[in-house]
Amino acid sequence: MLEVGFAGIHAVPLEIAGWDVVVLEPDGAQAMRACERGARVVERSEGHFDAVVAPVGADLSGIDAAKVVLVDERGTASIAG
Repeated sequence: MLEVGFAGIHAVPLEIAGWDVVVLEPDGAQAMRACERGARVVERSEGHFDAVVAPVGADLSGIDAAKVVLVDERGTASIAG
């Protein structure tokens, strides 16, 4: 699973649930926070993912994922794909 733009806040809970999680965080300060949380942070996505979780409006171009989970500012998630 790929997490985009959330500073790794979903990584540990998803890993506990059995997912292999990679964090793509374009903001350098947020990437550092993700690392502090124990997330595996990458500079760009490579390969195919079962799912990507990202905020509504995130640029997901070039990301290969079977499912897309978009989370709005209230925390409501919607699934596409």
